[in-house]
Amino acid sequence: MKHRPKHIIEYILLRGLLGIVNRLPLRAGLAIGWLIGIFFFHGLRFRRKKAISRLEDVFGSRFTQKEREHIAWISFRNICFNAIEASRFHRLSAEKIEKMPLYDAIKQVHQKHKETGPLIIATAHMGNWDLAGVASKLDNMPIFSIARRQKNPLTDALLNQMRNATGMEVVLNDTRVLKNVIRKLKSGEVLAILPDVRSNTRALSIDFLGGKANLGSGTAIFAQMAKCPIVPVVLTRRGWTQHECTVFDPICSDPTKDKNEERARIMQQLVSIFDEQISQQPEQYFWFNKRWVLDPIK
Repeated sequence: MKHRPKHIIEYILLRGLLGIVNRLPLRAGLAIGWLIGIFFFHGLRFRRKKAISRLEDVFGSRFTQKEREHIAWISFRNICFNAIEASRFHRLSAEKIEKMPLYDAIKQVHQKHKETGPLIIATAHMGNWDLAGVASKLDNMPIFSIARRQKNPLTDALLNQMRNATGMEVVLNDTRVLKNVIRKLKSGEVLAILPDVRSNTRALSIDFLGGKANLGSGTAIFAQMAKCPIVPVVLTRRGWTQHECTVFDPICSDPTKDKNEERARIMQQLVSIFDEQISQQPEQYFWFNKRWVLDPIK
């Protein structure tokens, strides 16, 4: 398969950067991520205006312009840090995870899995959201996630390799995703999923961030079909290197109720938890997504 020059250049740059940061101590690698963030956010002003505008739309006059700029900067910096940490997932171990502040939360979820069997861990684009699944896998939880293909097949393969570094399986979001996910859940595994993503087609209209989000009901459908609970969790970054995780009460489907009404109820209950957490700590959320969750369907 012949690759486009743009894809090859992106792959070489990403591979080179990862090669450098993997040879450095964590804080030194994060310092490189910080410098990259400074360059794109303050220098090139990459999607900066759009992110600040979204903060104003969501929070109105709650924050000053300077405060919105600071929230946007921390959010962008955190994404750079997430990328650096993801490149180092292969260096994590169960012993290292046990020393992290988030480990108590991981133990809570692990205990829930032992009690109920299959379950769904649902989290938002907050903190280092990938770390929740990776930490759970290193704690011997049979966890997997769903990923869509990237436009660049070279970087897509590299990102999947990074995700699989700890043995965490990734199910591709294709025509067989429903069948594959349900099969794995029914066999006793755990699904890690990010529900706060706008659907490209007409779906559920959910109250979120002061507006209406068009969200898919996949998380609720998986829970209904596999007859398993959804456990909401939220990751937060503290400083440069510390991560905390908050676990909320499980959300369960009522099989006696109308399926469609239950899906809407489940998704609204789930997203409302994320909404409250984002309101409390907006700098932890990802405000730079091209596919903004509140954008209308065209």
